[in-house]
Amino acid sequence: MLDLSTLDLAWLANRLQRRFGSRVDPWCEGLPARVTDIAARWDLTIEARIGRGRSSVTFRCAGPQGPTVLKICPDPSILAEEVKMLRLQLPSGRVPIVFEHEGEAALIELIGSGVLAEDLPTPPTGEEYAAFLRDLHSVPLPGRAPRRLHGWTEVLFESAKRRGADLGTSPQLRDELIATQPREVLLHGDLHLGNVIDGEERGLVAVDPICCVGDPCFDAIDFALEGTTREEILRRRDELAKAYDLDLERYDTWCRVTAPIAFADASHVKPAHAAAIRAYLDTPPLRG
Repeated sequence: MLDLSTLDLAWLANRLQRRFGSRVDPWCEGLPARVTDIAARWDLTIEARIGRGRSSVTFRCAGPQGPTVLKICPDPSILAEEVKMLRLQLPSGRVPIVFEHEGEAALIELIGSGVLAEDLPTPPTGEEYAAFLRDLHSVPLPGRAPRRLHGWTEVLFESAKRRGADLGTSPQLRDELIATQPREVLLHGDLHLGNVIDGEERGLVAVDPICCVGDPCFDAIDFALEGTTREEILRRRDELAKAYDLDLERYDTWCRVTAPIAFADASHVKPAHAAAIRAYLDTPPLRG
């Protein structure tokens, strides 16, 4: 059982300040008491603090539902949105179950060993990722879309510009792709490999969705761009396009649309990876 008095509250506050500002300081000070209260009401044993996100604090727990994750967020509206999105995508079998949700806290199924796809010694194959996307995208479109891809990419572009990104022709290419998209699916919306967990026998499982409706190519982007060399990026792109029956030209163009965003936050991109993306962008686009 975790001794909550040993939590480094100053470190947690510093991490969360990047998203919420200094208002999280008093929230973090009250975190041990808050977790203790929730654990008592939901009959949980808090085993360890886990995760490395910037918008919540997470703990591995044991309780009536088995191994779970307790997620606590300073902004209840952010967590409510995440819970809603997870429940939208639950029929896919590729997201965790939400067992409890109350205000700033949610109790979520713990997936496998919890190892992220980006940390696996051998990355998922194109076939494995295609099966994962096929299941995720099999969920029927909701009667009212949580957001559309154009609006979500605008949010991403504006955030990247504030951090100094040069978007070049990305907005124009985005508009062309959306105007000609052959079909729409319910997208995860933030499917980098840090949001994909190895579910072992269950296969890949997605967490932290920001669902929107749009081109299925969008959820495939990071699988390719997280390759560590130009050659690996191209190989991943081609393998996934073939396995998931994506239009290769559209997929390539979507990768080029979002690639500049990767350079907006140097803390998330290692120099060698940034060089690989630049080398990829220097290759001729498939779309004339």
